[in-house]
Amino acid sequence: MQETDFPARDCHTNEHSAVLQSIEVVTSRVAGGDFEAGRHLARALADWFPGHADYLDSALAHWMCSKRLGGKPVVLRRFTAARDA
Repeated sequence: MQETDFPARDCHTNEHSAVLQSIEVVTSRVAGGDFEAGRHLARALADWFPGHADYLDSALAHWMCSKRLGGKPVVLRRFTAARDA
């Protein structure tokens, strides 16, 4: 992101940093026996990730392909029953 000067670099980096910070906090809670915190985080990540991938990661892929290769990325999608519902 830095090498190609991705316009949404700060937003993207901040989002990943926030997720990693949450994972660190929850890891400590789970180590202390709070297993529900781990289950809650897993559900939250499952809800968050598709939108993140569809929005920020796809924008990054498009940007990098355009900058490095002069074209658009090929997007392959695998749909599951849960996501299509």
